[in-house]
Amino acid sequence: MNNVNEKTILIIDDDAAMLRALSKVLSGEGAVVASASWAGEIMERLADNQGHFDLIITDLRMPILNGKSVLGAVKTALPEVPVIVMTAFGSPEVEAECLEKGAAAFLEKPLDTPQLLAAIDGVFAAQKRARKWGLRRRKSLRKPKASTSETQTDLSSRTGLARASGF
Repeated sequence: MNNVNEKTILIIDDDAAMLRALSKVLSGEGAVVASASWAGEIMERLADNQGHFDLIITDLRMPILNGKSVLGAVKTALPEVPVIVMTAFGSPEVEAECLEKGAAAFLEKPLDTPQLLAAIDGVFAAQKRARKWGLRRRKSLRKPKASTSETQTDLSSRTGLARASGF
């Protein structure tokens, strides 16, 4: 299964050879690829294409703006965009921290093409399931002829969110 075709993917890595290799592989699979290698370029790409990336793949260890910072910024500004974190310096603790902070997947370098494509397929499949479940869940939460305040109270009680938060 190849979920990469016609997807827009931003690759972030300070290693030019890794950027070229990943770009070549993903472009060859039909993806539209953008790349960034330093902090200013990363922020520029995110600002210029806000909301237009289907996936972001970032290296963890980079100067100035590391992968954890990129992950945090993306999850804050673009929470719907999945982020895959990759590193040559991984550990179970680092992987757990990245996944806890919202990474969709964690990969250790060196990567091979099947491993990369399998991770991307997994991310897009999980995203599709989440959207499908979310739509079903929202439909099941609807009550016919409920007033706005009743709906807010019902959602607040089901999600545990206080009414003051706007829900």
